[in-house]
Amino acid sequence: MILEVSQKQAYIFSSNKLKDNIRHSENICRVTDPEYFEAVAASEGMAFSQKDNVVYSGGGHTVLEFQREEQAKSFAYVVSKTVKRDFPGLELFIKTEPYDEKEPPGENLKKLSEALEVKKSVRRASFGQGTFGVEKMDASSRKAKPLAKPEEGHGQNRREYVPDGYRTASRFEDLGNSKHTSSFIAVVHIDGNAMGKRVERLRQEHRNEAWEPYKAALKRFSDSIDRDFKNSYREMADRVAESLRKGAGEKLDLKENYFPVRQIILAGDDVCFVTEGRIGLEAARIFIEQLAQKRNQQDRAAYTACAGVAVVHQKYPFYKAYELAEMLCSNAKRTIAEYGAEGNACAIDWHIEFGELEDSIEALRRNYITSDNCHLELRPYILSAEPDLLEKEPVRRYENFKKFVSVIQQEKMSCARGKLKELREALREGETASEYYLKSSLLGILSVTGYEGVYKDVSMDRLFSGKGLDRKTFIKTGDNKKRSLFFDGIEIIDTFVALD
Repeated sequence: MILEVSQKQAYIFSSNKLKDNIRHSENICRVTDPEYFEAVAASEGMAFSQKDNVVYSGGGHTVLEFQREEQAKSFAYVVSKTVKRDFPGLELFIKTEPYDEKEPPGENLKKLSEALEVKKSVRRASFGQGTFGVEKMDASSRKAKPLAKPEEGHGQNRREYVPDGYRTASRFEDLGNSKHTSSFIAVVHIDGNAMGKRVERLRQEHRNEAWEPYKAALKRFSDSIDRDFKNSYREMADRVAESLRKGAGEKLDLKENYFPVRQIILAGDDVCFVTEGRIGLEAARIFIEQLAQKRNQQDRAAYTACAGVAVVHQKYPFYKAYELAEMLCSNAKRTIAEYGAEGNACAIDWHIEFGELEDSIEALRRNYITSDNCHLELRPYILSAEPDLLEKEPVRRYENFKKFVSVIQQEKMSCARGKLKELREALREGETASEYYLKSSLLGILSVTGYEGVYKDVSMDRLFSGKGLDRKTFIKTGDNKKRSLFFDGIEIIDTFVALD
């Protein structure tokens, strides 16, 4: 039997309040938690135990096994009835299939998952039961309130982590809000790379084994993913806290010691958290760095992941912000796949919302193409990769981007802030106009900063020497497109705080 919550994102982000998003995420964790199944079964006088009935649980779904079909159907009825009553709006799909002893264990699980997808695609109705007219309504979302109260030990309440000395933020404004400076939040979505291929590889390696050893291997694999991603989140939070204590916190204007990062989804390799807008990129980078240091207990392989970071105003519809973060993460994955490095590289993409509402990354990025067909954006950036990819793509590296932003944020560059903003507009006009502006405005230091670490023949000792410094503003990247070295850094200059 497989149980999965459908349309998780729509349910979690149906409210624009952070505490509601957290609560909805906790509800999903709760109704797919084996402890919840035990409690529901016990309340109905049914036999159920994690040892005998749970195959594995994680990533928003759970797989169970039963000795008899009647037992499985009775359990499905009791659980679905309880969830529908206690959690209005939460859609739980359940599918049972008989185990075929003639087929390998992996094939049985594959057929079970495929049967669930078929069931979801032919749902009886496109509309769910809204309200019976007798429930207590939530004033902000205009939806029925859950009947079940949060319990200690269930859902993400038991997994939430905040470093010592900090309080848990329950509102977006608690994450940090500098008056007249920043009212942005960053929605971060992180997803593991090539996880489906790793599951398939595991299935092939154990295809000749019996059900019990295969089940044990699958559970070790799933449990290790869950544990490694959760530990990476804790380590990221600790590193952020350490950086805040060393000075970064002064730039965020933190109130009442609220921690400027809040976990929303942490289920298997599916991660979402929200931060103060200026540290979203850095928090995502740190999470992926910590994750890359770990190896799965079962297949002994290291992890890679991609991140999408949507930097939006606090009042921006949160569901749209999460959708944007998901699309950015997918774009980062697509980019490394185009380089033939899926599963061997980590990348990050980001976007700052300035009021535009588009349905795809392609539509957003069309606004970043100049009249001479150059691209203003250099993102997505590679965080880490095998040497052959780094050799193929020496420009689009996060370390180069961060170095450039740190230079233009320095006080010695403050007098040129107006010129930087003018350069941004010149870049929109294309390569020739921007190169002319760069020369005429005496911003040659940007060329050196942009190229440093990319072209070894350009060094700082040639600055102001008159020895033929080539002041390019666009450069051809590994995908054979001309992209701006400077636009990303100038666009994010007021919305970026370096950590570590």
